[in-house]
Amino acid sequence: MPKKHAPAYTQAKPTYVHPSLQSSRASSSSTPSESQTVNQRIQQLRREQTPRATPEQRDELTSVVSSRTVPPDLRRILHIPEVNAPNPKPGLRSRRAIGGARPPPGPAAPNSWLLSSRHAPDYVRKMRRQQSGDERDAPRFCMLARVTNDEYRRLPPNRSLAHHCLRTFALHWEQLSEFEQHYLPMIPVSLREALPSYLTAYGARACLDFRSFRIMFQNEEGIGTSGWDEVRFLDLTGLLNEAFTIGDVGKCLKRQPLQLPNIGDLQLDESTKAKGKGKAIEVAESWEEEAEESISAQPVLMAALTTPYFANLSRLSLARPGPWASWPELLKISPNLNKITHFSLAYWPRPSTTPNAATTSMVSNITTVSLGGSHFYSDLDDDWHEATNILRRFSVNTYSLQWLDLEGCDWLKALSWRSDALLSVSRSDHDPEEWKYHTASPGPDWNDAWRRITYLNFFQGWIPADTESLQNIPAGMVPVQLMRWLRENNDRDDVSWKLNAHETGHAVTEWISREKMARSVRQEIQAARRAGKGSWCNIDHGWGTSAEIKVS
Repeated sequence: MPKKHAPAYTQAKPTYVHPSLQSSRASSSSTPSESQTVNQRIQQLRREQTPRATPEQRDELTSVVSSRTVPPDLRRILHIPEVNAPNPKPGLRSRRAIGGARPPPGPAAPNSWLLSSRHAPDYVRKMRRQQSGDERDAPRFCMLARVTNDEYRRLPPNRSLAHHCLRTFALHWEQLSEFEQHYLPMIPVSLREALPSYLTAYGARACLDFRSFRIMFQNEEGIGTSGWDEVRFLDLTGLLNEAFTIGDVGKCLKRQPLQLPNIGDLQLDESTKAKGKGKAIEVAESWEEEAEESISAQPVLMAALTTPYFANLSRLSLARPGPWASWPELLKISPNLNKITHFSLAYWPRPSTTPNAATTSMVSNITTVSLGGSHFYSDLDDDWHEATNILRRFSVNTYSLQWLDLEGCDWLKALSWRSDALLSVSRSDHDPEEWKYHTASPGPDWNDAWRRITYLNFFQGWIPADTESLQNIPAGMVPVQLMRWLRENNDRDDVSWKLNAHETGHAVTEWISREKMARSVRQEIQAARRAGKGSWCNIDHGWGTSAEIKVS
């Protein structure tokens, strides 16, 4: 019978020696110590560097381990206080908000994800804007583009792929318009309407010329593109330059006359055909010669860009023209603007047909006459004859306007200016001895040509945010209302781009005076509408509501 195996249990001696006993033991023993491995040496150093527990810590640990837990129901019955939760481990952060719901399981999201999220808190988004720069310096679309986007959704969202594609198109427009000109007509009409707005915001200066503009909206048959007659909105803000002027815009709004054949040529062709009826038909010697003759007889079609014709265009923006603003050219194309309902003339200069002759005068022996329609001191003399005359001629042709943007224009007084020299006197029809006084208005008629306008934008382009300069201005209705509006709306994201704290002193005083002048023009326009029983016109000053803005 086999013998059972009996395991031999050996007792291993403990190798750990407390650091406090090593010195005495090493001095007492004369035998050399065994060599330690690297791992053993590291563990020994860790034990030596660990601080020794104090008696208070030992007692606290003993009380926590020996204390018995009580169910919550019994704890409430016995009025035993609640035990505080253990402190979190060092190096970990709590993801659960106080009084909030438990977050989803798993590790916390990286900070980069939280900073770039659309659901980030307000303070995170504000910090992100401060790191990326001032929001006023970021490119912004014109007001007409924003209004059209609210109604028809022409601009893609900022986080969409279409937005980044259009931005790339605008940044590299000069190269893409040359090398991708055959594929641009295949872009949908909605994106082609948004592309000029992106050229305004992200494109280089003078990047658009008339040729590339025609390439953008060309309509050649056989490539499956939609016609340019579907375009309803055209944003040319800041795109006017030497190669793309207002006259070029007028070419796109006026249908070119068809070239009809001459009657004499038609009679000549008929006579030659009649004479050729009696002649014999010449037969070619071979099929190759006949094919070559037929090919040579066919007319050769030359590839050429045609001028687009926007038949259904109803919204046009010519804002920020810079030095290429020309009132004579605008008056020239104004007969073709009779279908425009929304128009933007933001930051246009004072209406004048001779702007370069404002400082030029003709001197004679009798008097000195200004060579231009408006002289250099027209603003000081309150002379708006030429400006009001141009606006009257422009309003006669743009009788379909419903929305007019005049942001940043300092000639708003010409909209309702009346001169004492235009006072006329006539006899009354009922009483011959009674005289009637008539004051003619040389400006636009708000109850006839522009009777359909229901919105005017009188925003000056910026709002002073320096409270010290506003407090130094003499007391008035406008500074008081502006101070109250700043206290209520200073932290809003959609208002921060309007505020300008760099302009102080005299600039703020000029802003207040122009705002008072705009309010007086608003009052005169509303009075004219009320007298003519016209529709109410909403005039926007860029800050405050209509209830807050009252004429002082």
